[in-house]
Amino acid sequence: MTDTLRPLGEIYEETRARIVVLVREADGDGPVPACPSWSVRDVLSHVTGLYDDIVSGNLAGAATAEWTAAQVKRRQDMTIEELLADSDDVGPKLAAMLDDFPGRYGNQVVADIAVHEQDIRGGIGRRGARNCRAVAVGIELLLGAVTSPGAMALGLGPLEVQADGWRWLMGTGGPPTSDPEVAIAAALAAPVGRVTAPPFELFRALTGRRSADQIRAFDWTVDPSPYLALFDLWPFSLREDDLVE
Repeated sequence: MTDTLRPLGEIYEETRARIVVLVREADGDGPVPACPSWSVRDVLSHVTGLYDDIVSGNLAGAATAEWTAAQVKRRQDMTIEELLADSDDVGPKLAAMLDDFPGRYGNQVVADIAVHEQDIRGGIGRRGARNCRAVAVGIELLLGAVTSPGAMALGLGPLEVQADGWRWLMGTGGPPTSDPEVAIAAALAAPVGRVTAPPFELFRALTGRRSADQIRAFDWTVDPSPYLALFDLWPFSLREDDLVE
């Protein structure tokens, strides 16, 4: 894992800049295996269109398929070069706002662009940036704000998640309770099992880019079946087929 304490806007911009270079140097506008219904330009349209929706307050249905599809449709007549110019215009403006977003919403935007950088890389056959700061921000956000509360809501765990020396504990194994002492005791309990995976694979699995079979192939000390639900939480879902990147 890498240092994630730097400003979110800085991490976002360095990621966006890599995407611009990747797309500009790509040979054509091919399909994106991680997003079967989208091409490279469609992914770029979504990433760029995010700014307009945020500044206009168009956040109803955010992260849904309909919301992102509208971003792509609004830019369907733009060329790749026009989309890249639009990105260079609005990207820095969005980056300047991220560290002032409430809660973890700025982290969510960074995680989103990290996901889509890798989607684009898969579409053009250019590996890279697998241990970058944006991926680290994404992993910490997903485990802290999505998977951990999801595990507690489902009564799963406690499961220890390990990646490159980092460690997280998911779930308590008990029913919801309003007693803080009971909750704290459950959180301090020894895990019933452990899963270990490379950070990049964990990141892609948590964002709907891996199948159940691929997740089962991680290093588990317990039966992974009950825990597959943690990789199928809103707004992501498990892939039906394997995605090898």
